[in-house]
Parts: sequence; structure tokens; C-alpha cells
Amino acid sequence: MAVVGRWWNGVWGRIGRRDVWLSVSFRVTARQGGSEGGRVLSWDFATEDAARAMVDRLRAAEGPGEWRELTLGRAASAPADEAPKDG
Repeated sequence: MAVVGRWWNGVWGRIGRRDVWLSVSFRVTARQGGSEGGRVLSWDFATEDAARAMVDRLRAAEGPGEWRELTLGRAASAPADEAPKDG
């Protein structure tokens, strides 16, 4: 999956961890919990602006931690063990 944005709430562990990915195809994927059995949801959008609006909504949701952008504006591929699964 080619990623243009990735965010993490800074919390380790399978209960509080949250990750959000934005792919080049304007798919937003959100995972709550760790890579082993976390809950994954995905949304497809027609434009990058609409997809980024969803990313902003997800990051604004109440929860533990402090969000960090991990991509720093550069395209990256998610590592195989961290790539979200469609769900």
C-alpha cells in the first residue's frame, strides 16, 4: 500500500493504540488496537481533501495519547507487519 500520510496516537498496547493511514488512492484506514487483532475500518473517497477531512475527524476523536504524524509529508510504504488489512 502506498501511503501519503500515517498518524499514531503515541500509545503502545493493544487497547489504547490507534493508527490512521491515508493511501494514494484516497483510502483512509483506521486501526484501534495492535497489529494482532486490532479493529480495522476503511473508507474510500473521491478526493484527497475529503480523505484528509476524515483523517482530521479520526484524530479529533476523544481517546488516549497525543497524535503524531509519522510520514512527515513524504510518501512511504507501510511495513508488511504494520500494514492495515481491509475490513
